[in-house]
Amino acid sequence: MNGTEAQIIDVMRSQIEVEKNTLNRLVALEEDAKEVAVRLAFMELRLDTWKHIKFLEGMIEHLIATPCDEWSAKVGRYAARVKLERQIRTLMDDESEMIALLQQALEKLDDPVAKMLVEHMSEEERSHLEYLTKWTKIIQQYPLQPKKGSKGTDIVCEID
Repeated sequence: MNGTEAQIIDVMRSQIEVEKNTLNRLVALEEDAKEVAVRLAFMELRLDTWKHIKFLEGMIEHLIATPCDEWSAKVGRYAARVKLERQIRTLMDDESEMIALLQQALEKLDDPVAKMLVEHMSEEERSHLEYLTKWTKIIQQYPLQPKKGSKGTDIVCEID
């Protein structure tokens, strides 16, 4: 791992600590909230914060992990990416159905708080569709590992 990668990981670890502190506050705020709309707002923030923690932990793992068994790594990469594409197509169909159902609810809602929350959820579902498309394409094109060997397909193992 080079110095820049180590600095990035340090920043991510610091971010995880901030997110964990925020998560603890949000749990308490959600538990104390008496009004449903307020509780829902804190719940959404709590879930996003938890997701950020898990995402950052995964990013650190992604930056650190180095597959060193070339054959297993290449087979695993191919299988995982084929599975990813198939599953993402199914998830995208689900996202489209969710958007349609939320749109039906929005057409009937008069309550401004409920309408705002459902609109936000609908916007998130739309962004998921865009994200899934970009994400799948990038992962399929991404090299097995960012480190370069003598050939682009080489697996580079760090020697301890």
